[in-house]
Amino acid sequence: MTQVEDDLRAAVANADSLVDDASRHLVSAGGKRLRPLLTLLVSQLGTGISDDVRKAAVVVELTHLASLYHDDVMDSAPLRRGAPSAHEVWGNNVAILTGDLLFARASALTSELGPEAVGIQART
Repeated sequence: MTQVEDDLRAAVANADSLVDDASRHLVSAGGKRLRPLLTLLVSQLGTGISDDVRKAAVVVELTHLASLYHDDVMDSAPLRRGAPSAHEVWGNNVAILTGDLLFARASALTSELGPEAVGIQART
């Protein structure tokens, strides 16, 4: 999980400070990271944890985080994980675009896992 956390932080990093702050907002807020943990655990039923499994764990969490940015806008949620939601800090446009960016980052990482993974992610 330590490597997944490091990879997750690297996946959301941006050169632009506004985009970087907004995209790190929920990653830094923490969370249970249940989805990536389950990805790692289930891999033990097969070949075990590999670079691709860790990448898949990051994709799962990025997809989840992206949906939270959008969900908070839709619900007008003032807080997420005990911190002000992104739309409360930067406004709806930045929050929605940050969610879109995280979906794009998840898609880019998924493409490195091959066409079958892309299909699974697209259907998800």
